[in-house]
Amino acid sequence: MRPTPRRLILAFISVLTFLCAAAAAAAQGFEGGSASYTPPVPDEPVTVSVGIFIDQITNVDQKSENFGAVATLRLEWHDPALAYDKSPNQISKVMEPAKFVEIAADQNLLVPFFVVQNQQSKRWIHQAIVVIRPDGLVRYFEKSSLTLQAPYFNFLKYPFDTQTFYYEISSVYPSEYVRFVSMEDASGLGELLGEEEWILSDARMLKTQINGISGLQTDQVALQFLGSRHVTYYVIRVFIPMLILITVSWSLFFLDEYRKRIEIAGANLLTFVAFNWAISADLPKLGYLTFLDFILQWMFVVTGGVIVINVLLRKMKATGKEGLAHKLDNYIIKWVYPLGYLAIVAFGVTRYLIEL
Repeated sequence: MRPTPRRLILAFISVLTFLCAAAAAAAQGFEGGSASYTPPVPDEPVTVSVGIFIDQITNVDQKSENFGAVATLRLEWHDPALAYDKSPNQISKVMEPAKFVEIAADQNLLVPFFVVQNQQSKRWIHQAIVVIRPDGLVRYFEKSSLTLQAPYFNFLKYPFDTQTFYYEISSVYPSEYVRFVSMEDASGLGELLGEEEWILSDARMLKTQINGISGLQTDQVALQFLGSRHVTYYVIRVFIPMLILITVSWSLFFLDEYRKRIEIAGANLLTFVAFNWAISADLPKLGYLTFLDFILQWMFVVTGGVIVINVLLRKMKATGKEGLAHKLDNYIIKWVYPLGYLAIVAFGVTRYLIEL
């Protein structure tokens, strides 16, 4: 068959992508190989089944927007050139990835190298093997740990937010060479992930195409799963203390001495500042307010307003307008303060938490 310009381009890309694969062989699990090995241009794309199973979540760093994972990867494809006659005591051939790459190079076979698309750190491979069945079915197994980027975090509803996590694997070769399909039965989340802060669930495999390292459309599969927070923690550590502080601020209006009111309200304001710093330390420097930020900022405003109002009431009392000051004070106690906070919370829930 006379080579077409398209096939020549693909062959050239094949060499480049193999060089990338050889340079990062340790990170990809197919260790070894030779730069002189030029993978063939297949008449039909090689179909590779991919399974991603996460055994552990080592950490979730929401400030850096990444997470660590220990995962088991599984790739399966069929290559008739690797079929063989088994002996009575032989079920399959088992070898290291480096040895398999050598065999593929000798027989001029295509090895479906891959990259973890959202990888942020070196992938530490704990164990990796290749199993070849007599009918030419090739299975690659790998257990590894790494840090993965999580760029889709959105903290608008924090701490009632649900975040989306991905483990993305893309082929080194364009879709003309290799096609990925999801292996659902070998994908998912382990039962003991070791992550206490998040509730992780709803794992599913997604198949997409991206602009790969070859510059052409490349197949990618990803394990997507969702994470939500343990709300009880935030209720006990954040919202109940905030409610107590709000109640304390409200109780100030029952004191007759305006000077004492001002002193206690000032102390509450400093407490809210400490709350704000403690909460912001766990999040990146966002360009928007979260639900909790919104509530805290209004607590600043209201507490500051309480100080200003008490200063005004004290001045009115000093200037002989004690009756008017008492009437305004009574109105604020019964209506303005409690209804104002209810309106703030209702608006925050509607604006941030309820999907419109």
